[in-house]
Amino acid sequence: MLSGKRLQQKVAPTAAKFRALGDANRFAILYLLAADPMDVGDIIDRTKLSPSLVAHHLKVLLQTGWVTKTKYGKLVTYYLVEGAVGELTKFFLK
Repeated sequence: MLSGKRLQQKVAPTAAKFRALGDANRFAILYLLAADPMDVGDIIDRTKLSPSLVAHHLKVLLQTGWVTKTKYGKLVTYYLVEGAVGELTKFFLK
């Protein structure tokens, strides 16, 4: 059984993923992306958030591994990372 510093190192990445979900706007963006990939404009339209706020939330979601993106010219499309939700379940079953 892990303890102390090794325990903290083990849980830190997963804790960061959970912290990213602590914001209702980020959670809403993930909810939308779970149904379909979306470009930034669609996310802005659906969430009614400012472009800068959507950009901030998407940056956090990218950094914590919840979403990925593809870019075609100026069009950036965001996707929920396949298996991201399952990874959390697997973490607790170890």
